[in-house]
Amino acid sequence: MLGARESVKRACIVALFPPLLGLCLLGQGKAQNEQSKGNSDQNVQYEVLVKGVAASRAAEIQFKTAFVRLEIRNLAIGHGQTEAIPVPTQILMELRQGSVISSINQEKRERKQGDFWVVEKGSALTLQNPGEVAVIRAIYIFEGNS
Repeated sequence: MLGARESVKRACIVALFPPLLGLCLLGQGKAQNEQSKGNSDQNVQYEVLVKGVAASRAAEIQFKTAFVRLEIRNLAIGHGQTEAIPVPTQILMELRQGSVISSINQEKRERKQGDFWVVEKGSALTLQNPGEVAVIRAIYIFEGNS
């Protein structure tokens, strides 16, 4: 059975259309910040990446033995179709919750929870979520001295 807080979260997500999903998650992050008494490093903060997608703050990993840097983000996708998602580098994606239909360079494919796929740099990427909320772990792979 859902608690009152979970019911409010679910109602917020269901009632709002995709562009407002990011704002809902931002408000949730602010409430968590207030509860943590100033320990902001442990709280996840979200930003609107594009219409329909809220992205967590990037966790960065710079390898010392190779010229590779990773940025790891969680992407929360609301119900419906997203705008084009920027692909500045190769991205490894894992569907952590829900199901989506990915469109990469106009090639559509249904993705289920647990699926992994790669999006090449510069690809045209959109996602369609038939459910309430989908969550994707996105690992951006930057090669070179960046």
